[in-house]
Amino acid sequence: MTAILNAIRKHFRGVIIALIIITAALSGFQVMSAKQLHPHTELSHLSCKRFRFERSLPIAKPSFYTQSEWQKASKDDRKTYWRCDYPVFSGGKAAEVINRTLRENMLALSTGKEPPLKEQISAESAAEDLIASYLEERRESGSQRPFHVSVTGSVLLNKPGLLTVRMEAHLDCGGAHGLDPIRVFVFNSNTGAQLKLADIFVPRSDGRLSTLIERAFRRKHKLSDRDPLDKPKGDFPGLTEKRLSSTENFALGDKGITFVYHEYEIACYAFGSSEILVPWSELQPILKEDFKAQWTTAFAPQKTGR
Repeated sequence: MTAILNAIRKHFRGVIIALIIITAALSGFQVMSAKQLHPHTELSHLSCKRFRFERSLPIAKPSFYTQSEWQKASKDDRKTYWRCDYPVFSGGKAAEVINRTLRENMLALSTGKEPPLKEQISAESAAEDLIASYLEERRESGSQRPFHVSVTGSVLLNKPGLLTVRMEAHLDCGGAHGLDPIRVFVFNSNTGAQLKLADIFVPRSDGRLSTLIERAFRRKHKLSDRDPLDKPKGDFPGLTEKRLSSTENFALGDKGITFVYHEYEIACYAFGSSEILVPWSELQPILKEDFKAQWTTAFAPQKTGR
């Protein structure tokens, strides 16, 4: 009888252990499925370092400088240079995707081209091409002005699942004046995908978004609702556009979304680039529900202990 009871106990013990293993496996499967369906709920932590590269060529004193002026000139004024300094991320496949996007756009900005680039170029080859162009220009026209190209990147936002990177370029290659384009990128830092307006705002909200951007622009420049945007008023020189529309060149930040317009895009060169911040409080009614969930996680106030 004792032998039979021991056998029964062993049998039930084995059944209980098996049930525990199966339950744990099912729980793990559910967690994996949830992460696959909602990748933004997984908090990625990407480490960051900077990639810096410069190639330069010293120039002789231009004739329009006096000797004393030349001695006081900055190091950059004394050379033709190509340089870049921007963030590079590590931490998995998402980081690789982000790095490819940033690298291509850095090279596109430095060469005045639009991505995607048709030919493979590197920082080294872009720098060599610039110096060769400078030497050719000097031989053909006798120009004594140096060429300057620089691209600088910075991290504006690094929240759970969201990453914003800004790239600013300065391009001065012998024209009447240089150009200073700005590009901003918003990434899902769990996948590396670049977010577009369609990923953030509900369908058919373009008109409402444009209205919010224009309202914020008017606040910034102290314009009333009746003031025409394409007419000067006080210190405001007027735009080349009668109405403002949204742009895919935008950045997420703690206070809201900043829309960035390049030189010449909405106004003359002297007006420069324009950056318009629309607060989250005004944007919430047109945010997608799934982005709201991500936004709530990323921008929730941090609790502080006493």
